[in-house]
Amino acid sequence: MNLSSSTKIIFLILMLYNLIYSKKSFCANDSISKHTIVAIDSTKVEVRKLKQETKENLLKNTDYRYDKVGPAPKTPWEMLIDWIDRMISKLFDTEGGKLSWSIFQYLLMFAAIAVIIILLFKNNIRSLFYGKSAPVSIDFSEIEEDIYKIDFQKLISEAIAKKDFRKAVRLHFLLLLKQLTDKNLIQWKIDKTNKDYSVELTNNRFNKQFKEITFLYEYFWYGNFPIDESKYQNTIEKFKAIKL
Repeated sequence: MNLSSSTKIIFLILMLYNLIYSKKSFCANDSISKHTIVAIDSTKVEVRKLKQETKENLLKNTDYRYDKVGPAPKTPWEMLIDWIDRMISKLFDTEGGKLSWSIFQYLLMFAAIAVIIILLFKNNIRSLFYGKSAPVSIDFSEIEEDIYKIDFQKLISEAIAKKDFRKAVRLHFLLLLKQLTDKNLIQWKIDKTNKDYSVELTNNRFNKQFKEITFLYEYFWYGNFPIDESKYQNTIEKFKAIKL
């Protein structure tokens, strides 16, 4: 037997062996599959559906629209603001920067307090502690604002002729303020109160008399109490008692 015949015989033997072995394996597997129990998945599946209202809200929500146009590019000014903001954040992010920021906050607070105090003094802070009485305002429809432009004698005579004694008392009071100002005992201003003038006369010998006259004036004028000629004459005597 030559070599080629021997090779053929060996090849046939291998093929036959492989065929027999494969058949046994197939039969064995087939036998096992007949006795294997396959578990069935009995899990209940719940199908969830979106509510129509929820679906419509999601469809209308622009956050979920990916076809929308993006934000417009920043202008040079906006880019500059962003750069300044980043620089400031970087500056105060260090320990020294945090300390500087704290100092700046305290300085800013003190400056605000100082401005408030200045404004209070400028707007007559005394009224916060002594109260604010009715201001000595003038009837602009009848007399002028500046007491130095008022013809007191003429207006007082006209008021007495009309028996308007309340107005006459008022004019006498304004005349007294003018006289006190002329003597540099007070500083007259249109927006000052009678309490302000009384404070200015604290150490003056006319202080007690001025307080009494002020009380009578405010009683008749601001209290709107009636005054006849007799009461008027008694009141005027109080004015005349002050010898400047």
